[in-house]
Amino acid sequence: MDDERPTDSTSGEWDSGWDAKRRQLTLALAATPAQRLAWLEEMIALCHRTGALPRWPVKEKPGG
Repeated sequence: MDDERPTDSTSGEWDSGWDAKRRQLTLALAATPAQRLAWLEEMIALCHRTGALPRWPVKEKPGG
């Protein structure tokens, strides 16, 4: 029985190995600073929504 796996990146499979890492690095280096910042902001928001990042403690107002 042959194990036939699609080799394109749209197959839903996770790419691994040097070629996949090289593609990731190439895409990261090709991004502009604004694109990198937008990506970072998206990831921080995602992490907060999923609970992966702790929330800052709410400080009580003095005398309240």
